[in-house]
Amino acid sequence: MEKVRVALVGVGGISQVVRIPAILKMEDVELAALCEIDEAKLGVVAEKFGINNVYFDMQNLLKSEKLDGIFICTPNNFHYPMALLALEYGIPVLVEKPMALNTEQASRLTEMSEETGVKLVVGMNNRFRDDAIILKDFLEKNELGKPFYVKCGWLRRWGRQPHQLWMNDRRISGGGVMMDMGIQLIDLALWLMGKPAVKYVRSFLYNIFENSDVEDSGLAVIETVDDAVITVEVSWRMHLEKDMNYTHVFGKQGGAFMNPLRLFKEMHGNLVNVTPVHTESNVDVFKSSFELEIRNFIEVIKGKTEPVTPAKDGEYIMRIMDAVYESARTGKQIDLEG
Repeated sequence: MEKVRVALVGVGGISQVVRIPAILKMEDVELAALCEIDEAKLGVVAEKFGINNVYFDMQNLLKSEKLDGIFICTPNNFHYPMALLALEYGIPVLVEKPMALNTEQASRLTEMSEETGVKLVVGMNNRFRDDAIILKDFLEKNELGKPFYVKCGWLRRWGRQPHQLWMNDRRISGGGVMMDMGIQLIDLALWLMGKPAVKYVRSFLYNIFENSDVEDSGLAVIETVDDAVITVEVSWRMHLEKDMNYTHVFGKQGGAFMNPLRLFKEMHGNLVNVTPVHTESNVDVFKSSFELEIRNFIEVIKGKTEPVTPAKDGEYIMRIMDAVYESARTGKQIDLEG
């Protein structure tokens, strides 16, 4: 069987812990090359994983290697130009979230993908969590009724090790904790609900602890065109005993809670626990979600399936993120529809 030849750009923490090991486990995939501007880091990672072909410049990589696909796992400001370059070379791309720093850039990438027919996939791994897939199946089968409220949050406790320093620089990150963690929660909530259009966004962003030009805490309220509401609360550093990461979905006949997954349904006048047997730990859910995301991308490259996280979805999420930051800046509600 001829292997799918891929390269990975950006060998930071997620690449080392999850992406590279996952790719190397796939018998039908060859990790042909790594690319990273930090030469010392690249050398260590390449040696650790036994990758012989290394590059410090993506253009040299694309000129030198015959590739079937490429993973872009760099700091945020490189996502747009690198994805655009790969598309220009006709190479399918999986680009980490956010796909760009703003809607204009995201739209350009989507247009390029559609014009060339070259697939562009956005790294939103929460859609591949097995608990999220189970919950979405319940919702699609109308087991819980139509969702009218989704409450989600991702709060890291005070005193934890800081995130990567480049995230504090808006020119590189495009935003703070809302761009880092909130974007994942918003995408997950909308995907679970069947991707309804958003009517308006109202947000509140705070810089409490970080000496930077981005927010370290925030709250967003999102209403969809069918009058459902999503609330999102995020923080890099909150005065909590332990981290909190949750998504609660409330329908007209039942409710669901993630981390861990629990499902409750109104039946015969009683509230019944209908949670399927679910044994994976949070660590397993995290790692397996990336493995399934990579597998989906490989099957997309082979032409066997469509992306679970297509470019158009990534572009729409960027439109919502632009509204989140505009609302916080102006202190006003930002209307997206109607």
